[in-house]
Order: sequence, then C-alpha cells, then structure tokens
Amino acid sequence: MTRIEAARRRAAGAKRIAAAAAAAGFLATLLLVRGTHLGQAATTSSSTSGSSSSSSSSTQSSGDSFDYGSTSVAPSSGSTSSPQAQTSVS
Repeated sequence: MTRIEAARRRAAGAKRIAAAAAAAGFLATLLLVRGTHLGQAATTSSSTSGSSSSSSSSTQSSGDSFDYGSTSVAPSSGSTSSPQAQTSVS
C-alpha cells in the first residue's frame, strides 16, 4: 500500500466519523427541541376554595415597561406616495 492510498483511507475514515458525529448532533438537537415544546403557550392554573382559574402568561403583567409599539403593518397615515407596480411581458 502506498502512502497516497493510506492517506485516502485515513481521510475516508475521518469523513465517516465526521458524518456520524454530525448525525448524532442533529438527532440530539432534535430531541432537545422536541422536549422543550417550543411554540406552545405556557399556562398556569391554581385552585382555591373549589374554584379554578387559568391565565395565559401573555396576559400577565411581568413588571417590565417595554412597549412593542403599533401592531399595524400598513404605511403611516402621513405618507403621500402610493406604491407603484410595473409589469412587462417579453
């Protein structure tokens, strides 16, 4: 076996190890993300004197004063230019 063949064999082995490590990392990340249930709203519920109430975390005041601003996606009322669209057929 020549030195080139040995180097190619080592490189192929390293590629297989790297691919296996990448696949294992991907699966581990997938399982971690699935375990956190991203995208679901957190709710809390408490029961006192036979009555239960649940409230979403988005309606509770967290004490910070951060304002998200306007929720409108329309242009401001002060804009005077109207959007222009041009099409051409070649």
